[in-house]
Amino acid sequence: MADHGSFRWNILALITASHIIGATAQYGINTLAPFYQQDLDLSRAQIGLFFSAFYSGMAGLSFAAGWLADRLGVRATTLNGHVALGLCTTAAALAPSFSWAFVSFFLAGLGYSFLNPASTKGVMTWFQRDERATAMGMKQTGVPAGGVVAALLAPPLVLLVGWRGALAGLGAINLFCGFFFWALWREPKEEPGGRAAGPAALQQERERLSLRTLLSVSMGTALLLVAQMSLITYVPLYLKEAMGLSAYWASQALAFTQGGAMVGRIGWGVVSDRLFGGRRKAVLLLIGALSIALTLLLSAIPRGTGLGVIAPLIFLAGLCMVGYQGVSYALIGEIAGKARTGAAMGFVITINSIGAIFGTPLFGYLVDTTGSYVLAWRALAGTILVGIVALGILLREPPADRASG
Repeated sequence: MADHGSFRWNILALITASHIIGATAQYGINTLAPFYQQDLDLSRAQIGLFFSAFYSGMAGLSFAAGWLADRLGVRATTLNGHVALGLCTTAAALAPSFSWAFVSFFLAGLGYSFLNPASTKGVMTWFQRDERATAMGMKQTGVPAGGVVAALLAPPLVLLVGWRGALAGLGAINLFCGFFFWALWREPKEEPGGRAAGPAALQQERERLSLRTLLSVSMGTALLLVAQMSLITYVPLYLKEAMGLSAYWASQALAFTQGGAMVGRIGWGVVSDRLFGGRRKAVLLLIGALSIALTLLLSAIPRGTGLGVIAPLIFLAGLCMVGYQGVSYALIGEIAGKARTGAAMGFVITINSIGAIFGTPLFGYLVDTTGSYVLAWRALAGTILVGIVALGILLREPPADRASG
């Protein structure tokens, strides 16, 4: 493979920036929830349904988006994704009702589905094998980083232009980013050598792709994703309603959760690679056990607890409950093999999204019906337990000789 020099890191910065800007629209949903809930007369479950709508759109186009990325290329696919995401997020800012916002967020999810396959293709194109894992981990931090940007940027915008103006601003930033990416993107002068794998190699890859193993990973990580989405969706409302923080500080405090996620996505990968010798299953079980403990702590802290106690707790929750994905993505790739990683990721993302679609509003429904977050947090801890037990019993991690292929 040709050495693309230091310019590949400029390309990685561009890809990561695209991820950050795309995620600001996604996380604007929960960051702005304390401001638009009363204005639109929404229940907590309805706010959760906005994330369900977004994930439904993303899941519905995950396979097609990957297919288009292969045929249209990184530049065109990313532009289309940001334009669709920006326009639909701006449309949500005009919503007079729940139905309008729900449809707008669904369409925004369709646009967002283009960004991940395009960015992954970009990393694979520009980086050699011995750098791709590092580059991919750095790229994936763009999602929680977008959450941090949304948490820090959106509340001050609300003070200036209201929640509608803040949400429209996140949409406008995405529109600008699409054309900015289009102008700056470059393809490498030399592509990696070699043609598509021959029939024997493809047959070997087919044999190593175990749908049963992928299904066990999908079901386990789907329940972990329920915990992730419930955490980042309801933390602002939880801090406002149960802990007594103002809407402003409750929204900004989400930055601690997203900061933990950024550290976790790289840090857990280092733990898996270095301390656990490349084992993924054991690390996921450890993350799950810590997530259960943190969720139970969230259910137990009394109202009026200061931000000095809450901030480290929600940082650690983000570290575990959102930061696990780098390890799980590595595991999926090792199970599938290089030739089938895209298909495997599409399969797992679809199953995972089903968990987010139904699990996120269920958390809000439990709070609505009980009037308390205690039962909801405990139910979430039970959900995580089921997920890691499923992984522990059903998952057969590939041996080292196959995982390295």
